[in-house]
Amino acid sequence: MTDPAKVRRHAERIRELVASVVRSQIKDPRLGMITITDARITA
Repeated sequence: MTDPAKVRRHAERIRELVASVVRSQIKDPRLGMITITDARITA
């Protein structure tokens, strides 16, 4: 059985990484005020 706390930590890290990539790598002015609020991990 998977540990829910571990899954939450991984999802939070993925959310942080996606937000960082969007902020630093994507140069589209339409994405100026975008916010990544959630990441979900499914099996």
